[in-house]
Amino acid sequence: MGPDQIWPEAVRTLESGRKFALATVVNVRGSTPREVGAKMIVRDDGQFGTIGGGCGEAEVFRKARLLLDEGQGARMTEVDLTGDFDQQQIGTCGGIMDVFVAIWAPGSDLDIARRLASAAERSQPASLLTLVHSPRQDDPVGAKSIVDSSDGESRLAPALEIPRRAMVQLVARTMDGVPALIEISDTGGVNPVTRVEGDAPRMFLDPVSGAQRLVIAGAGHIAQPLAALGSMLGFHVTVIDDRASFANRERFPSADQIMVRPFAAAIESLALDRHCYLVSVTRGHSFDEEVVRTALRHSRGAFIGMIGSRRRVKATLDRLEEAGIARELLDQVHAPLGMDIAAETPEEIAVSIIAEIVRERRSGARDAANLGVKLGRLKPSA
Repeated sequence: MGPDQIWPEAVRTLESGRKFALATVVNVRGSTPREVGAKMIVRDDGQFGTIGGGCGEAEVFRKARLLLDEGQGARMTEVDLTGDFDQQQIGTCGGIMDVFVAIWAPGSDLDIARRLASAAERSQPASLLTLVHSPRQDDPVGAKSIVDSSDGESRLAPALEIPRRAMVQLVARTMDGVPALIEISDTGGVNPVTRVEGDAPRMFLDPVSGAQRLVIAGAGHIAQPLAALGSMLGFHVTVIDDRASFANRERFPSADQIMVRPFAAAIESLALDRHCYLVSVTRGHSFDEEVVRTALRHSRGAFIGMIGSRRRVKATLDRLEEAGIARELLDQVHAPLGMDIAAETPEEIAVSIIAEIVRERRSGARDAANLGVKLGRLKPSA
């Protein structure tokens, strides 16, 4: 469950006058079902989101409901999966998750939830900073604040005193979009830590980056299963084509946005950034070239990919280099796009494409399993 879904749900719950418990994975050791930053809302009528399912999640849910019954407070709970082998699935996890559970109430937290939901909707980098541990009894564990990268400031709760040097580092980490368990050093800087316990207070920096966007240029036979898969995986899906007979709601019922415009104009209007995955699956070489050229010139760190044969990809990228596009940019284009799974049908090709996007998103790994590395100019990861 992404922040673009969690935070609006938090706002809706608080605006209805109800409290909820927010459970957030703040630290992991070993192999766990969800990553740091995964979260779920627990209410008196059930839950929204997931931290991995199974008996571990069930235990967190139980403790969150107990805290919700108390109506206030926060606590850390350790979910030990190392002995949980009675699971009927392949790849049983055997790690430990530290999950922080805190009560959110309409009177005190609605404004924070609204700001986080707004940041997610606008893909504006911001972070929730929460005090999750302190050896001092009088420290308000669960105190929250917002780190807003747009103006380099933090809307701090009075109890959270952050040195200016640390604030600058928190803003930088917010821009990076990577959640982290941290402490403030004696010199006023931010240090990442690997344990919740410690002699100094621990805080969790939880960046909000908005929905990951999948932008599909071309509304043909591959685009249809690709859009469906993207929606299934929680991407905000945009489909672009200059033909209304192809780019329409009947063919793409699950797409969030359908644009019937020339490819270049549509891409220029989208403000592509590092949370965007643009794939070119158009009907011809010239359109692919237009898509990749425009994306390289107007994006800020977006994933850019293009399907095609080895020969077609080479010809297209060579023409772009001759047109003045820097070699180092072209060497980052995922082309031919997809993982090497011997895909043949449109549906299999869509699976191959979405697999590469998920792999890039989760691990950044690029090797001979990527068709772009194997057959194109894509540089492998170090």
